[in-house]
Amino acid sequence: MSARSDIPAWRIVGDWWDLCSCAIGCPCNFGSDPTLGYCEGVLTWLIRDGHFGDVKLGGQNLAVVLVIHFEGNVMERNREFGFLIDDRADAAQRDALKRIFTGEAGGAFAAWRDLTISLDGVDFVPMKVSHDPENWRVEVPGMIEGLGGPYRKYMVPADDTCRIYNAPRPEVVPGFLTVGHAKRNRVKGAFGRNWDWSSRSSKHIAFDLRGPKAFSWRQSLKAQ
Repeated sequence: MSARSDIPAWRIVGDWWDLCSCAIGCPCNFGSDPTLGYCEGVLTWLIRDGHFGDVKLGGQNLAVVLVIHFEGNVMERNREFGFLIDDRADAAQRDALKRIFTGEAGGAFAAWRDLTISLDGVDFVPMKVSHDPENWRVEVPGMIEGLGGPYRKYMVPADDTCRIYNAPRPEVVPGFLTVGHAKRNRVKGAFGRNWDWSSRSSKHIAFDLRGPKAFSWRQSLKAQ
């Protein structure tokens, strides 16, 4: 996908984490198939700073939450999902976030769109999302109760975490990944999906994404 001339330069910076159905450690972190052969999860992007052209996206801790199901490998075209976007966003911010996350505005999300078979919808809803080193929280009233944090059960030094460098994560591109566990991962009725995968996998990566330049998973990030 080439950059369209009518799409402004954009950038979003913040924290991403997921809560999923895989065993803790998540084989998807290494490009392997999910533990159960399929994955169900809640993915959260908490935006600390950013812009879409002249539209400011930082300063409010706006969040975007994805409710996803896919069968097969994390790098295959298999995704079915819907987006929930923080309803505190104003009209211009809503338009910007929808265009970025659905892949219309290029960058890594355009490559993500190539892995998608079904977009269940984009809804603007109230939510409570927060992140600190110990608690990765996402709550959407009536739909999602989620809480993750670092996994430290075995041989992790005191006051430290288990991390993976350059894990192949198509949601945020490679980065320092903290291995976590889901203290709560309950979904009820979000885009017709229901589950309780509490006590399963979670993980966190700080992200810095931009567009609209085309993105490829197979090139060095520095070259893009």
